[in-house]
Amino acid sequence: MEKQHWPAVKERKPNHAYLVWAGFYMGLLSLVNILLAFLISPLPTFLLAITAGAIAILIVWAWRQGLRNSILHVHSVLNMLGGAALGVLAAHWLADQARVIEFLAGFAVMDFISFTRFGKWTLNRKLMQSGPLLRRLSVSLPLPGFSEPYPIIGIGDIFCFALIVGATVQIWGPSFLWMAVGAVGLGQALNVACLALFRHKPWYRGLPTTSFPVLIFILTVLVQNV
Repeated sequence: MEKQHWPAVKERKPNHAYLVWAGFYMGLLSLVNILLAFLISPLPTFLLAITAGAIAILIVWAWRQGLRNSILHVHSVLNMLGGAALGVLAAHWLADQARVIEFLAGFAVMDFISFTRFGKWTLNRKLMQSGPLLRRLSVSLPLPGFSEPYPIIGIGDIFCFALIVGATVQIWGPSFLWMAVGAVGLGQALNVACLALFRHKPWYRGLPTTSFPVLIFILTVLVQNV
């Protein structure tokens, strides 16, 4: 859900350090996401549901607070934990290779469409166009050149990556975790490369962060099945 500009944060001046830190944060948060999803994957479904419900209550509380930096940090932690719990919970419920691939493919296609001129009607696009909503639904961290914490990765991306990890562990086993790590890692590397190449283009609206990881994961699964 990385997006270059949004109303609530003013860019003070162009700074190449922005790209370095954005890439670093994307990689670090993806690694934390993978590790967290892997650690909670063995939990029973009912316990995951209880955990997700408890986090949802805390998120509702955070949404009732005024939007300030301290609350943004709370949102960031809760979004990381909640997105991971929901992603692994979805993996438990799907629990089938075909259903996982169909769900991920649809999720990634919708994410991609939301960044095109045809995606104005999508929920993701409407959220991206609202600075306060985007901030509350993301993990936000400080970036050079921006006056306030910047949204690095959205809760939808966290959910998607956790689903990839959870599905891998549930369906193929922990020994195949390399499929999830490779898909998310390589996909995020391609996302950073696209950010570097296209962020100053007049048509640039942001990055559909899930598209590359999902595509790589699906291709890896299909190759494994050959």
